[in-house]
Amino acid sequence: MPKPNKINPAGKIRLNLEFAPQIYDQMQEVQLRSHAASLTEVLRRSLALYDLVTEHIVDGGEIVLVDSKGTSEKLRIL
Repeated sequence: MPKPNKINPAGKIRLNLEFAPQIYDQMQEVQLRSHAASLTEVLRRSLALYDLVTEHIVDGGEIVLVDSKGTSEKLRIL
């Protein structure tokens, strides 16, 4: 059974996460490209985007990516 998380005085929950080195490198690259203030911000934005996309797909929608040449491709996550 997982250990309970501690809530600090600011009402936030602290998590300790382990990532493979490749994932950590990828997170740092995303942080640089997106000008995020921290890796925490990268994770926060990633979760917000994933939540938006999965909710849209579950509701019957689809996500389409369009490149600079106008070529479209359906995003398949679920």
